[in-house]
Amino acid sequence: MVVLPVPYDLSLSWLLGARKGPEAILRASPELEFFDFELGVDPSRAGIFTAPPVPIVAGDAVRSHREIEEAARGYLEKGKFLVALGGDHSIALPLVRAHREALGDFAVLHLDAHDDLYDAWQGSKLSHASVMRRVAELGLPVVQVGQRAYAEDSLRFAREAGIPVFPAHEIHRRGMPTRAILEALPERVYLSFDFDVLDPGEMPAVGTPLPGGLGYRQAVELLEAVFFEKEVVGADFVELSPIPGLFYPEMTAASLVYRAIGLKARAASWV
Repeated sequence: MVVLPVPYDLSLSWLLGARKGPEAILRASPELEFFDFELGVDPSRAGIFTAPPVPIVAGDAVRSHREIEEAARGYLEKGKFLVALGGDHSIALPLVRAHREALGDFAVLHLDAHDDLYDAWQGSKLSHASVMRRVAELGLPVVQVGQRAYAEDSLRFAREAGIPVFPAHEIHRRGMPTRAILEALPERVYLSFDFDVLDPGEMPAVGTPLPGGLGYRQAVELLEAVFFEKEVVGADFVELSPIPGLFYPEMTAASLVYRAIGLKARAASWV
């Protein structure tokens, strides 16, 4: 299992700092217990290698994405399960491309406060606000969970493209529709998790926080269902923007990443 830091935030449109997210998560990780009390296993026994950060080409999104894709593909071709730490959400596009080339088709489960379906944002088609539009254009199914901000044009595109959307307000009114989400997904799934899907009360350290997000337990329980009932082929966790002097968001992020690693390890009988 490989953890791949991707310190890239060239496409962010508001608060910068997501490039510092991977380092912050890795810095917090040693403070976690290796043994996952809830899962009843020690995920580290599956073998976790933290790769060197992907080199980013300052000011050049195309070349930076190429570096990300090539780095990911190198590990995937060796049969490794990859967990990428971003960086802004645009890194999901080269990661998804690398996974598809190495592993074939799958759906992308997109947990996020935002739709990320703009055709372009601030003139860029490689923006974090356009990443799921680019993924959908690859011909891969996308399933969205936790959105609170959705542009009208994006909603029109989602309906035309047949993208299932499970917004946060409906989840809060009716509960997490876990079974419906699972039924919307095929057998093979790539997880793309933007930390701003969580409510700012639990995760304030993001570039674009919005009220009314998911709780930590809601997110964890959904991940448990997905990892145990589907084949998760890879994952990225993005857009942690550390706040100086505030440590708990980094611990929350590290806990989520380690839980995902544990879920994969247990589902695959690696521990």
